[in-house]
Amino acid sequence: MQKWILVLCTCFSLIAQAQLFPFELKGKWGYMDAEGTIRIQAVYDYADDFYEDKAVVALRNLPCVINFEQKRIVDTGIYQYISRFSSGLASATHFNGQKSYIDSTGKARIALDAAIYEARPFANGIAVVSKKMDEHQTKFGRDIATLGYKFALMNTEGKYITGFDFDDAEDARDGIVKVRVGAKIGLLNTQGQWISKPTFFAVGVFSESLALADQDGKFGYINTQGQWVVQPKFEMGMTFTEGLAGVSLKGKVGFINTAGDWVIEPQFDAVKPFAEGKAAAYKDGKWGFINKQGQWVIRNVFDNTGIFSEQLCAVLVKRYWGFIDAQGKLVIPAEFDAAGSFHNGVADIVYKDLNLYINTQGRLLPIIQK
Repeated sequence: MQKWILVLCTCFSLIAQAQLFPFELKGKWGYMDAEGTIRIQAVYDYADDFYEDKAVVALRNLPCVINFEQKRIVDTGIYQYISRFSSGLASATHFNGQKSYIDSTGKARIALDAAIYEARPFANGIAVVSKKMDEHQTKFGRDIATLGYKFALMNTEGKYITGFDFDDAEDARDGIVKVRVGAKIGLLNTQGQWISKPTFFAVGVFSESLALADQDGKFGYINTQGQWVVQPKFEMGMTFTEGLAGVSLKGKVGFINTAGDWVIEPQFDAVKPFAEGKAAAYKDGKWGFINKQGQWVIRNVFDNTGIFSEQLCAVLVKRYWGFIDAQGKLVIPAEFDAAGSFHNGVADIVYKDLNLYINTQGRLLPIIQK
């Protein structure tokens, strides 16, 4: 199923959102803590992040759900698919094909109609569900039916708060659901009511109460009511962070404030969002970092960069990634095939084709006892 996506420049690494982090060792998965100590041995065929103190793992390629103590709270052999938990529920497909939302004991709480094709995890108490439906159009005087998908919104009580009226929908975020009708995007609240009817060709993530939006190929920023705050006049834009957003005009990129005024005039070939007072900027074929006055604070000598987090940032030096500190000093050598951002003291990296983590002292995790 083709998804509609507004491409924004973000480099944040998505890693475990709990106290345990999944890792792979010799083709099996387990969990470590933030110190790199293995808390759950690598015995699973797959391991997802922990959500609401529960994680979906696979044994003999069959999904089950475990808690922090590795107790199987939903056992294998019942479901062929289980999503992550949210709002106390997870989308699941029984081996007999029945789709439902289950609770943490594995009991089906919301039975779904057989016509349901996809049931996503809940977000903000709302789930996006879809079903296959014939789409009819008249061509050359004939009615032609093609198979398509329509989307609706459901609450945690299993009640539809909209009809299957949308051609796509995103998960609710900050009380807003973005939906597509035809080629246009509109905004709903979590009661399924229109905030803004479909008028935009694309809408980005709301941040600092503003979202990048596309109208007829020009980009500006709307508020949570769908009203233009910064008129669409830019060639492209990024999400607001620390009060500034990168936007491009006449092929060059600078930064505006939430009123749409230039704070840093367009002069760079590319930029990344501000984080910890610095933004990566690309000029003369190399990346460096600028401050909020547009001045270089770390010279543009890198082949690529991430975004600062926990006073460290991944940088690409020739073929390999390492980490610099806030002064631009390479404090973790560039020897990784890929590197993400630090969260809770660890960052995910790829080292010699292994998916591992690294701590802020540069130590590879998990700690493997030889």
